[in-house]
Amino acid sequence: MIPSYEEMLNEAYEELKKTIEVKSSTEGLKVVPLPKVSYVGKWTSIDNSKEICYVLERNIDLLAEFLQKEFSIPSKIESDKKIILQKKIEFEKIKEKIDKFVEIFVKCPACKKLDTKLIKINRVYYIKCTVCGAESPVIYKIR
Repeated sequence: MIPSYEEMLNEAYEELKKTIEVKSSTEGLKVVPLPKVSYVGKWTSIDNSKEICYVLERNIDLLAEFLQKEFSIPSKIESDKKIILQKKIEFEKIKEKIDKFVEIFVKCPACKKLDTKLIKINRVYYIKCTVCGAESPVIYKIR
């Protein structure tokens, strides 16, 4: 019996879905969004902090503490979505610090992929790579 056009189309669609799922899980391409910076008086707001942290699979509190230490200024997290820095800071400097955060807390030192997990053992952070399996301590003191 010859399958109908709709049956063949459904079968092809199911095969295509499997191919797309396999490619997306093995490629591991992550694109860090550019920070959306706005200014309120003398304060700087990174409006898409939550999206950046979601892509990097890191806690927004860690990013806020990192930026606070790097810029030597107080910061706060507003409604679990955006980081507010209590100083006017240029976009380029914020991007530069987020790139530094990625280098220190996200990127695998062995294979340079961004597919990592951050583990804290006895007050020390470790980067565990989900691609190559490498485990490395983070050489940076937040506090």
